[in-house]
Amino acid sequence: MPTETLGPWPLPADLEALHDAVIEFALGVNGRVDAQFEKEASRGPLAYKALQRLHRTAIVIHRSVKSLCVAGWTATTPVVMRTLVDLLVSVFALGRKPEDAEFMGFRFMAHSLIEAMYDPDAEPAQQQRDKVMVDLLKSNLSAPDVKRAADLTLAYQQKIPPYWYWPDIPNPGTAIKQNMGRLWTLWHHFCGSSHGADVGSVLFSDNPDGAGINPEENPRRTRSATVISSRFLLDISYARAQCENVADEDEYKRFVREYIKPQEGI
Repeated sequence: MPTETLGPWPLPADLEALHDAVIEFALGVNGRVDAQFEKEASRGPLAYKALQRLHRTAIVIHRSVKSLCVAGWTATTPVVMRTLVDLLVSVFALGRKPEDAEFMGFRFMAHSLIEAMYDPDAEPAQQQRDKVMVDLLKSNLSAPDVKRAADLTLAYQQKIPPYWYWPDIPNPGTAIKQNMGRLWTLWHHFCGSSHGADVGSVLFSDNPDGAGINPEENPRRTRSATVISSRFLLDISYARAQCENVADEDEYKRFVREYIKPQEGI
């Protein structure tokens, strides 16, 4: 009796090249940002660190999409690719007003710490540690922003915001619909809360009516997942580059022309 094949199923050469090229693009942006930051001794660190954390997470998620596809779990990739959209919204929130970048960096870095400070079930010792960390982050701010940070912290005591950037941006969907219209349909498909993740899992299976519980090869949808994940990482990297004033528009357009556009007709 033949043994059922349970992978792995390596990516085709062109998808492997796309996957690796966008990582190189991301690393190039990261290198330029790091070099610039080292030269600007007077610059605050919070926006830099927040964007660095978001960018790193995006690179890791992109790599995980490949791992899922190769292992036969392509239908699950919308779950993690949804996070790429959320990361893009956070980068947008950080960089949309350069004069507020450091304060927004504080808000991003401190959000979970402030939330934990007011958690009624948290241990007092842990709450104190969280407060110390918030105060450390706050020490990097200018005097006017220290006052804003203090007011923000008090506001958390009254109500924990649903998103770290709320109320400036009400929710991710609003940010995408108003500022990134071409991503709206993808975000909606990936939004598990609106349809129980069913649409994403169906769209990313080559055989949705016959899908089982074992890993399966999905060559058509693996291509879709790899291209979409690559485009998200490309856009997150370019958005970070724009925030940090190291963007190379010609390089970005060349990448789209040479790597993304050829996949649209396949």
